[in-house]
Parts: sequence; C-alpha cells; structure tokens
Amino acid sequence: MSHIVETNEEQNFRVIHPLYDEPEAKCDVEGLGRIHMTPTVKFALFALRAYLVVMLLLVLYHFGSQAKIL
Repeated sequence: MSHIVETNEEQNFRVIHPLYDEPEAKCDVEGLGRIHMTPTVKFALFALRAYLVVMLLLVLYHFGSQAKIL
C-alpha cells in the first residue's frame, strides 16, 4: 500500500542568464556530407521553391502594372 508524505521543504533553483553562462562546445560539422532526402521531402522542397517563384512573379507583375510598365 502506498502513502503520501507531505513535507514543507523549499526547493531553490538557481537561474543563470544565457549571457552569463559558459558557452557550450560547438559540434564539428566537417566531413558530415550531404543530408539524405526522401523523394517526398525533395518534392515538398521543389513545390515550395515553385510557389515562391510564382509569388515573386505575381508581385513583380503587380508593381509593373501599377507603374504602367506592363
């Protein structure tokens, strides 16, 4: 049978601001090579790139039509 023990002990936590903390050692990324991407990830990145290009072209068209260049 379990029982609950109540104590009135205070817990003190020391908070250190990141500016005053010791810097962490950085990971060495030399020689890791390329990241393997699945076909789904490649398609998603291609779709995102195509979407951004289309949006950029629409913005340029809008500015061109407002300036009466097009």
